Amino acid sequence: MELRCLSEMISEMKDIDYGNPQLRQVYDYVIVGAGPAGCVLANRLSEDPSVSVLILELGRGERPAFAEPPMLGPMLMGSDYSFGYETVPQKYGCLGLTDRKCSWTHGRGVGGSSIINNIIYTRGNRRDFDRWARAGMEGWSWDEVLPYYKKIEQANIKDFDQNGAHGKTGRVSVEDCPFRSEVAKAFVASAAESGYPYVDYNAGDSLGVSYLQAHSKRGHRVTAGTAYLKDIRHRPNLHISTRSWATEILFKEDNTEASGIRFTKNKRWHTVRARREVILSAGAFETPKLLMNSGIGPADELRKFGIRVVQDLPVGRRVYEHGGAFGPVFTMRNGSPGEQNLLSLEQVLTLDEIFRFRNGSGPLTSNSIESLLYVKSPFAADPDPEMPDVEVMQSFVSMSFDSSISTRIAYRLPESLVREYYDPLKEVRNFMFLPMLMKPYTVGRVELKSRNPFHHPVFQYQYFEDERDVEALVYSIKEVLRIVQAEPMQRLGIELYSRPVPGCEQHTFNTDDYWRCHVRILTTTFQHQVATSRMGPVGDPNAVVDPRLRVRGVGRLRVADAGIIPEPPSAHTCAMSYLIGEKAADMIKQDNQ
Repeated sequence: MELRCLSEMISEMKDIDYGNPQLRQVYDYVIVGAGPAGCVLANRLSEDPSVSVLILELGRGERPAFAEPPMLGPMLMGSDYSFGYETVPQKYGCLGLTDRKCSWTHGRGVGGSSIINNIIYTRGNRRDFDRWARAGMEGWSWDEVLPYYKKIEQANIKDFDQNGAHGKTGRVSVEDCPFRSEVAKAFVASAAESGYPYVDYNAGDSLGVSYLQAHSKRGHRVTAGTAYLKDIRHRPNLHISTRSWATEILFKEDNTEASGIRFTKNKRWHTVRARREVILSAGAFETPKLLMNSGIGPADELRKFGIRVVQDLPVGRRVYEHGGAFGPVFTMRNGSPGEQNLLSLEQVLTLDEIFRFRNGSGPLTSNSIESLLYVKSPFAADPDPEMPDVEVMQSFVSMSFDSSISTRIAYRLPESLVREYYDPLKEVRNFMFLPMLMKPYTVGRVELKSRNPFHHPVFQYQYFEDERDVEALVYSIKEVLRIVQAEPMQRLGIELYSRPVPGCEQHTFNTDDYWRCHVRILTTTFQHQVATSRMGPVGDPNAVVDPRLRVRGVGRLRVADAGIIPEPPSAHTCAMSYLIGEKAADMIKQDNQ
């Protein structure tokens, strides 16, 4: 009854009518993909009423009812709002997951991954951007991107409201989560006592600890579609075409310039031309797949599939990923009555909690991640002591909280593992930490499976191929174990959950070897794949696009999505995708004056 009530109560504000526009044969700009960057571009480019814009999105136009409460995000990862991507079988990580594969879920629909992600809003460390600028990527230094970040935000960050780093009039609501558990408060205090400064990690320097900043409004998920398209979708010069799958980039006869896009809609083939530019914002996987299927990519691989080579470029030759792990897990004895009731999702999906959510309070307004700790491990490649390489997320629950089949499918957790490791926690108040490696040594590739444009790509990526990636995560786990010895956490009566992860029984619990095994068995992904359409300066042999995001050697064609990020960032990629969209829009306007 409660689930039906929740759906009915919030469905009234979910369905957004993007219409069924009568498509023209020619537009000034054709954008492929309505993720965060694509939605920004559609908004900004159509601000000029003399310019016509078409955005093609292969997913649906409306948001699902269950996207609104952040707590229910995992239910969407196995739905029609998500690509069913998965890695190849793994040798060194994901060893306890179904078929030894990790899920590489990406959102589809108007809003892209902002529909299904964990609403975590992190910009990245200033050192990332300054390194790009020093390498020759003009315009991408921290001082140059900060105005765009401020332009994006409508911020409500209590502790850092006056530090000059946040915007107040932007389209994306960024806020402190309305719900904050005793665990979060105790962990932040304990980390501070243990030597970590309390920081605004979105102000440029991130080494330290802080509460989560989320892209939500009064605890309700904010997506790229609702932030950038909902109120301008009826502009006469903007057409939004959903259920439209782009399959090929069209070129002029001499192949020197892009001229349009071929796509399918309603089981029919369509062709649309672009007077000014074709812009690919389909994401870190669909963009390189479209490029390669259209003849832009590694020449040898294209010829293998009988694809005519338009431009020989290293598309998909690199992919970086933020790997991590579920755990460690702790039990808690001394929480308040409200805290002790946080045992299962069913206890949160009550009528009282649903009404609290609707009014902008209660645990449903949280994705369960409440605070972030940024750690510098001894295994970091960057010698800068202020550049962290691991982010640790503190969650007020563990995987025992939501035992639904959709969550198990989303994270590829076998039923046997859930039963043996998590089920004993069902009646015990418990929580966990999730260490995430931000600066991995491991690098992989994205390749075509075939020349069929509807096939998923193949992801040649092996987690923890480089042993240092595991060691950095183990170091961060040991830092957590050190921090929780501080008085604020100990006051909660916490205890490290000592049941060994299935497959790690041969190791003495709480030794380095045990945690290495834990990381390899309970590997998780955070869906932050980058560099598949890598940005680089002139002369960079590994670059697909230049600093103005133009595809090398092909006119009137750009890429504007997370795939252009040249190296693993010290951030979750949603905020960076908004940045890429805003910056790309300005560059496109400048170049087409």
